[in-house]
Amino acid sequence: MDYMIRLSLANIRVRKLRTVLTTVGIMIGIMSIVTMLSTGLGAKKAMMDEIEKAGSSKEINIYTNSNGRKDRLLTDSIVKKIEKLDNVSGVYPVIEAQGEEKLGSFKGWNVLSGVPAEYMELLEIESGTLPKKNGSRPVLLIDKGVRAVLYNERTWQMYGDSPQGKEPIVGKKLDFRLDKNLLAELGEDDELEVASAGDSKEENEEESEAKYQKLKVYGETSNQYDYNIYTDIDTMKIYLKRQSVNGRIPGQPLDKNGRPYSQWIYSRIIVRVDDIENVEHISKVIQDMGLQATNNLKSVESVTKTVNMIQLILGAIGIIAAIVAIIGIINTMMTAVYDRIKEIGLLKMLGSDSDDISLMFLFEAAMIG
Repeated sequence: MDYMIRLSLANIRVRKLRTVLTTVGIMIGIMSIVTMLSTGLGAKKAMMDEIEKAGSSKEINIYTNSNGRKDRLLTDSIVKKIEKLDNVSGVYPVIEAQGEEKLGSFKGWNVLSGVPAEYMELLEIESGTLPKKNGSRPVLLIDKGVRAVLYNERTWQMYGDSPQGKEPIVGKKLDFRLDKNLLAELGEDDELEVASAGDSKEENEEESEAKYQKLKVYGETSNQYDYNIYTDIDTMKIYLKRQSVNGRIPGQPLDKNGRPYSQWIYSRIIVRVDDIENVEHISKVIQDMGLQATNNLKSVESVTKTVNMIQLILGAIGIIAAIVAIIGIINTMMTAVYDRIKEIGLLKMLGSDSDDISLMFLFEAAMIG
């Protein structure tokens, strides 16, 4: 047996060029499989990560279907009811107010979202720290995508493309004010009274227009696909109360008689589910409560199907390359057998049986492989 192994190694050394070419063919086939499959897996992971950054696949956003029915409004009682559902790991109410912000010569229009501190802790912070309660003056946590919505009115250059956009934004102050149309809606009754007294509508709009307030940026997330501006929800409530007109709070709905409700009405509620497999079920339960529930599960499924198809095609290409390499080995060994008929006959004369000779060729093939 030992002499067969030594003979196989000697044959490999003698036929160096054929051995090298066969080995290269095998390497190309194996690397093709590894490359194609790993490319498909990497693409799938990258696309799923991007979807997660744009909005977690385990999150459900809840909105009201009607502001006219009190039982359909998003109140603390709705929050408590959802918290009791199975497979729900967190419920986070959100209060939103549309506004205008400025950063130097750049401006934009965004929604200021008051959220619980527990929700902000779930976000991926790239720089700075999480904002905390700060009386009536909000401190901010912004998504990285905010850089892409601020623009210069004169040059139409985006903040993210400017030299300033490459600098850290944490520690800077945004000039923020509530949307004047939002405040004008609150003062509609006063507007009619003032207009009947002879004052112009333009003068009344100037009085109702909010002033800019400097709000410090405490932190920035790594999410470049969204442009949320977050602050602590308790601070947000105090801030909006101080912007109220005739007891009406900006962004808060009114009842049928035009009076504000006695409790806070949330703009939306974010629900986090313990597992992505339970998202569809929880969404259905929430919809049965008469509420609107949205999630990005369909986007995840669409991306998964597309990537799986690409991965299947790449895997097929890799398998074809591997089959070609295997055929190359078979061809090489068949040629080796035909070229060495005299050697095989000599070994037979010296007493080697067919199994030993077969083992010699198999060993050579294994060494090349």
